[in-house]
Formats: sequence, C-alpha cells, structure tokens
Amino acid sequence: MEDRYRYDASDFATLLLRKFYPERTDRESGVIRDYLQAHLHDFDRVSFSVRIGTGQQPDPTHLEGVQQNTAYSSKKRIDILGYFGKQPTIVEVKERITPAALGQILAYRHLFLEEFPDAPEPLLVIVGRYSDDDTIRVLQAHGITVYTYTPIDSTSEPPGGSV
Repeated sequence: MEDRYRYDASDFATLLLRKFYPERTDRESGVIRDYLQAHLHDFDRVSFSVRIGTGQQPDPTHLEGVQQNTAYSSKKRIDILGYFGKQPTIVEVKERITPAALGQILAYRHLFLEEFPDAPEPLLVIVGRYSDDDTIRVLQAHGITVYTYTPIDSTSEPPGGSV
C-alpha cells in the first residue's frame, strides 16, 4: 500500500488550514475540513487517497509508465485512512451520502483486511453534507458511523435542487 499523503500529529495544525485535500473536489474538501476539525484528535496519523486492491491488469504492449499508471489509478481509493495506535479507521467522504456508500466502504474494508490480515478490524465512518434518515439508519445498522456537516450557508439548497 502506497502512502503518498501521510500526515502525523505534528502536521495536524497545517491540515486544518488547508483549503483543498489530495485528490478531492472543492466540495469534498470542505466536508473533510469540517470532519477533521471535529475529529482529528481521534487520530495520531492520517493518510489521504490510499490505494488498495490489485487494480486493473495493464496491457503489456503499452509503455511501462502507462502500465504503472493503469495499475495505480485503477486501484480502489480510501478517502481517509486514520490510525490511533494500531486501530485503523476508514473514512469515506461524500457530499450527498446515499445507500451506494454502504457497498463502497464495505469493499474498502474487505480489501484493506486482505492486504493487512493481522490488522485490527477497521472502524468505518462516512461523512457528508446531506443524507436521509433511511440511509443513515441502514449504514448505522451495519456498524458504520455517519456524520453530516450542514454548510455554514444553510439557506442554500442541497445539490439537485428541491422538490
């Protein structure tokens, strides 16, 4: 597992000052910042965009660099992998949390445990701006912690408009 965007406790103050986070959109970066402001103390180190799994088998006729990029970019990506001691936490970030996030985070859990069979069972967290009661209830029934952070400008409509 490559750990390109790893930050230790000594880096946490600068993490909270960031406007953008690795490989995330503007909106997702805002959700991440809100989550980190509330929960960064839960970790002693965090990594962003952690690639796991085997990814797609590259075409051997392509240039070596293209093959490496294919293998790397087709791996699954954990948005945030945090640790407190040896306890891992997998964090999935969404603007709108939907039931699809359940399959996504369970797949990440499975791949993580395949790569690290001796690791403790990871805690699973999904964070976002919006969701609905049914989705949150289903996620929580699977042992997933869900946090929603309403934007400061709460007068704005959620993406997709209103009914």
